[in-house]
This record gives sequence, C-alpha cells and structure tokens, in this order.
Amino acid sequence: MDRLILSLASSAAVALLFLLILLPAYFVEAPPPGLLNAFAITAALGGLAALLSLPVGLATALAARRGGVWSAVAQILYVPAIVPPTSVGVLLLASFSLPRALCAGGIPVACPLSQFYDYFVNRPLGVLLAMFVMALPVSFSIYDGALKEERAEAYLRSLGFSGFALIGSLMSSLRPATVSALVFSWIRSFGELGALLIFASYPVTTSIYIYNAWLIYGVGPAVGASLAVMAAVLAIAYAVRAWLSR
Repeated sequence: MDRLILSLASSAAVALLFLLILLPAYFVEAPPPGLLNAFAITAALGGLAALLSLPVGLATALAARRGGVWSAVAQILYVPAIVPPTSVGVLLLASFSLPRALCAGGIPVACPLSQFYDYFVNRPLGVLLAMFVMALPVSFSIYDGALKEERAEAYLRSLGFSGFALIGSLMSSLRPATVSALVFSWIRSFGELGALLIFASYPVTTSIYIYNAWLIYGVGPAVGASLAVMAAVLAIAYAVRAWLSR
C-alpha cells in the first residue's frame, strides 16, 4: 500500500488518540450523578429515531434515482447536516411556537394546534423528533451510495415488489447499508447537542448531561463523563454491528 496513505492514516489516528483520549485523561474525575440515566434515555430514543429514519432515508434515496425534481427534493434531507445544529433547534422551536403566536394574535383555528408545543418542546417526543431529523441525512446518504452500487431495486421490482414491500425487501437485501445506517444514526444521537439544547433539553440526554457537567462541576467530571460515554458507545456499536452483520 502507498506509504503516503499509511502515513496519513496513522498520523490522524495518533493525533485523535492524543487529543481526544490520552491528553484529556489527565483531568479525569468521577462523573456527577445521572450519567447512566442520561445514557439510557439517549440509547433508547436514539435507537428509535435511527430505526424510524431507515425507511424514510431509503424511500428518499429511491426517489432520488428518478432524477429531475426528485433529486432536488432528496437534497432537502441534507439540510440538517449542512446547517448548524443550533439552527435546527431554533427552527424546530419556531415551528412549534407558530400556532401559539397565531392563536394569541386572534386566529382561533390555530389554537388547537398550539397544544403540540406542550407535547414536543422539552418532552421525550421532542427529543425523538430532533434525533430523527438529525439521523435522516445519515440514513439517506448511506442508502443513496448503496443503491448506486446495487441492482437489487430493479430485481425486486421485476418480481412485483412495490411500496412498503419493496422498501422492506431492499432493507434486507442491502443489509450492510442498513446496518451501517442504523449504527451510525444511533451513534449520531449521542453527539447531538445544538438542536436538543434549544428545542428539547429535557429529558436529559448524554450531550446535555456532559454540557451541564462542564458548566456546573468543571472540566474534570465532564472529561470523565465524555470518556465513559465514548467507551460505552464504541463498544455497544461494535457489538451491534458485528451481531447484525452475521
């Protein structure tokens, strides 16, 4: 293999090892209470968001293959990935605040819709929605790349598959892509702070927990929590991907 390639790969790995693990470890202190609860909430809601993103991401990737306007429509799924996550949080909050503003402005038809604010903002459904929105670009991009290399769609269509049957069969046929989309979308949920901090900071997820630990207790407990979450997520993701790929 090209020596330059090996040099770049090893240099990046060593740099990240020092910057994200070895050097910060000097400050490690025990994380404050609540880490396991925040981890469990993130794992559960992030896993559900990742699962929900799979059929939507695959369906959008299939639509994008038609070209034309569908390619432009598919690019909308990239929006959460190309704007700052804080912008996603602000926009979600604004969307759910609009019915309240209209109701207060004398538009009665918007008043029933204003109740959605209480169901989503700083609620588990809000966390799930924010994680789902941020997971969509991951699932879509992985499936979009996989479909360009596979002819499974044409084969399954020739057998009469369509709609949800086609999506389900493709998810099974494109197993490596499905596993990758699921695992990486799930991992993405642990790093989401911007959207959650503004739109749904409760229940507390790992990103909010670490942020609060840094604000309240300082760098030591925040580093301890960060390294603990990193180790747990990597171990679980590796185990899940190995099991699903069998």
